[in-house]
This record gives sequence, C-alpha cells and structure tokens, in this order.
Amino acid sequence: MTYPTFALRQVLPSLARWYLPMRGRLPGLDPFGNLQVGEHTEGSEGFQCRERFLQILWNEQRLAGALRTRSGQRLEVVSPGIWNVEPGPDFRQAALRLDGRTVRGDIEVHRTPADWNRHGHDRDPAYEDVILHVVWQAAAGPAGPDIPVLELSTALDGAWRDLFAELQAELYPEARRIAPGRCALQWADTGDARVAHLLAVAGLARFEDKTLRLQRRAVAVGEEQALYEEFFGALGYKANRDAFRALARAVPLADLRAAPEPLDREALLFGAAGLLPDPSLARVRPLWQERLRQLWDRWWRFDREAAPIVWSRTSLRPTNSPERRLVAGLLFLESCHLRPLDFLAGQASASPRPKELLRQFSDALRCASPWEGAIDFSTALSRPARLLGEARVLDVAVNVLLPALHALGLTRQEPRLSDLARETYLAAPCLQDNRLLKEAAHRFFVPPSRAKTILAGAVAQQGLLEIYRSFCLALDGDCANCPFAVPPPAEP
Repeated sequence: MTYPTFALRQVLPSLARWYLPMRGRLPGLDPFGNLQVGEHTEGSEGFQCRERFLQILWNEQRLAGALRTRSGQRLEVVSPGIWNVEPGPDFRQAALRLDGRTVRGDIEVHRTPADWNRHGHDRDPAYEDVILHVVWQAAAGPAGPDIPVLELSTALDGAWRDLFAELQAELYPEARRIAPGRCALQWADTGDARVAHLLAVAGLARFEDKTLRLQRRAVAVGEEQALYEEFFGALGYKANRDAFRALARAVPLADLRAAPEPLDREALLFGAAGLLPDPSLARVRPLWQERLRQLWDRWWRFDREAAPIVWSRTSLRPTNSPERRLVAGLLFLESCHLRPLDFLAGQASASPRPKELLRQFSDALRCASPWEGAIDFSTALSRPARLLGEARVLDVAVNVLLPALHALGLTRQEPRLSDLARETYLAAPCLQDNRLLKEAAHRFFVPPSRAKTILAGAVAQQGLLEIYRSFCLALDGDCANCPFAVPPPAEP
C-alpha cells in the first residue's frame, strides 16, 4: 500500500480534541513522558514523581561530589549496582564506601523511608542484603529499616527539573520482550490508514513536547543557547549526550561569538572538552601536528581550565568519536555564522516547502573536513566517512532543528514558521530504528511485522514511541486502567 501522509489541518483537530485531553487524564503526567514529576519545589514534602525517575538518577549517578548519609557517614559510590528488573531490590551487587569501609550488597530506591514498610520490604527476606536506602526526601514520619539512607533531594549535581529535562526515560525500559497489550487486538481489526492517522496525532504531540522543552530551557538561558545545548546533546547521541550538553554549558554560545577567529573557537571547544592531547606524551599524526600546536597556543591564551567532562568511548564506533562529532557541531555553527536561529528563519523563507526545507537543513549538517579521515589526532580511519552519517543528519534535523523552528515561530508570532516546521515534520522520512521502537512494535502490532508497513515515516515512529512512553511505561503495562485503550479516532 501507499503510506498516507497528513497535512497539519488533518492532524491538529484530533490532537486538541482527543489525544491531549486523554493523555491529561493520567495523574501528574508531564509533557516529557512517563516520569511524572509534579509541580512542586525540591524542598516540598509533596514532591511527586515515579520511582523510575529516582532510579534513573541513581543509575546515572547524577550526584554531587561529597556525599553523606542522613546519619552523617561519608559515602562514596564505587559501583551503583546492576538495575534489577525482576522482583527484589532495585539494584543488585552494588559497592559503597561508608566512612572508608567498603560494603557490598543491594540498593533500594523510594520516595520516602516510610515506603520501605508500606511496600512490605520489612517482611521480605529478599531485601535483607540492602546496604543503602536511596530516597527523595527523608521527611518526618515513619522510619524505614536500620540501614544508611541517602537523601537525593540534597545530593544531586543540578536542579532536578534540569536533570528531568535531560534524562530520557526511554533509555530505561525493562530489558525483556514485550507482550502484546489490549490495544494490539483493537489495532489488528483496524485498517492501516486509521492506525497511521492515530500515530500521526500522537507523533505531533511528541513534537509539541520537544518544542515546549526548548521553550522552557530558553526561559533560563535564552533561545539560541537553548538550541545550541540541544543541538550539541544530539551530536553525542546516547553515549555522550550529557557530555556534549555539559560542554555547551561550559562554553556558551556567547563565548564562541566573543572569540575573534574560527581557530580560536575550535581551540576553545577542544580545550574546554579536554580533547587536546599533550604532544609530548601522545603520538600525533603528522597531518595534525601543526594544527595541534596552533590550537594549544590559542587555548593557553584563554587562561581557562578544561571542564570536568567524562567522554565515553566504550562500544563506540570509531566514526562516532567525540572529536569528530565536535568538529561537525563547530562546522555547522560556523556555517550559520554562530546565529542558528537566524539560519533557521532564513532557510524557512528560502525553502517554504517541507521537502526543500528538510533538504536544506540536512545539507547544512553535511560539512566537509579533513576530519572525515580521522578518529582523533592520533588515529586515522581505514577509509574516510562523513562526520555525521545520513541517519544522524536526519535525526538532528527532525528532532532539533524543526522543533526549534516551531518554537521560533511561536516566540516571534509568525505562524508560517510554526506551520512549516510541523508540516515538514509530518512529511519527514523514517528515522533510524532503536530498541524502544522494537519493544513498542511488539506491544501494539500483531504480528509485529505489520510495523514495517505502518511505520513508514518519522511521525509514525515518533507517535508509537509517544504512546508507548506516555501510557504503557507510565502505567507499567496496566491495560485495565489505561485511558488509551479505546478505539482509535476515525479518519478526518
């Protein structure tokens, strides 16, 4: 069959009248998905969030440097443990140092200490090896077990709302095969066109959420800095998403603009990232020796220290090295003269049709460079490759540049920009597959192979992820209490 495409006027009515009100019936739902953080301050005893968010914070170790338990013991996390998706404590085989003494065992995560008894752990021998009770806030009230307690609300390395916006719950679904849900039976009796329309509505909701996240960040740091941070985060993908965001915050766009020349900006970013090797200690290819000397000369003039950023290279493809991705980001910024919002608006005026606009965005991200043949300053690729592959180019254009254009249209009160951004999103081709998308396909399609027919565009993929995150994961697969388990809307 020919996959149906939808105009904005076909999708918006269902979004406003059906999908958003239905999603709003989930208690405490936040636009960012299934973490469900409520509208409370960090110090409030009424802070509401799902334990999944707290588990992610622990798993990511988003903790400040000097930690102490509620009783005052010095705490050092040697290993946070292995996330347990079976019954029992949340993390297994953790290792801690308490006042310098190494202890090993399990970790349990709750909102408050009282949840320990409320959940029946005091009567369950499976919890006898728990060595640390991680809670959001140890408020006055019933105490938990007689083990050390870490209070997350005072131990994070940033404001929880910033961390909530950064961390993606979709990276943490249970590592198991997903059984079909109640919707699978309904969808099996529904034509492809109607399912595609439903997914387009949900996909547009996800797009609006990304735009809202940019707007929220823009309130704190400004529109262009917010876009710059989101763009750099996308360069890092999963392994180095947080590292690239940290770099964008350590070297704000205003600092790059203040640097007089492109080579100064390159030195500033590479130096702050800690990616300039010491030529007296590291082997440097002849191709880069003079360039590296110039970068060091200019980096020294800034009289700054490298930011405390840890780059992940474990299981990383050579073509995705931090150095290559950083050069790709810098070249894009240089191509738009460090004015990414002006670039977006200019391209929207020059290319007022969705396919043309997407092509222009993609072309701007495909910058040629001698780095196409390198992994880092010391190692060459076996054969040259683009700094950003085609799949990553499309992903950045769809998930970063288009939401930013939509946000710009809202801010400037120029509906043509917002409409063009959303129409282009609705017309975008498929993005690269991922594990969560495969899980969602098993949840909603019987047989799962039907997904190949229906998930033929980016908006359908994004719509399936949106429904899976906002309903299935948010309700832990509880179909009986899910407001989404209704027949999909009729075609417009």
